[in-house]
Amino acid sequence: MTAEKWYETYLQPFFNDETLRTRIDECGGLDGWVLDGVLAVKKIDGQEATDSECLQMIGLLINEWADAQKRGF
Repeated sequence: MTAEKWYETYLQPFFNDETLRTRIDECGGLDGWVLDGVLAVKKIDGQEATDSECLQMIGLLINEWADAQKRGF
């Protein structure tokens, strides 16, 4: 998986509530989908993102997850 594809799949949906709801419904729930995103970071090619960058991506995803929970998703 490319870093760009990961971003499109796991972070970008948080920027639009309708897209986020669709993605959550497609994946069977917010928590499971976000966990899939965390685990999918392992599949990103090391030439595309360093370990540090991958950890930053996970941090962003967790922050978006927490915010979405507060908003009732």
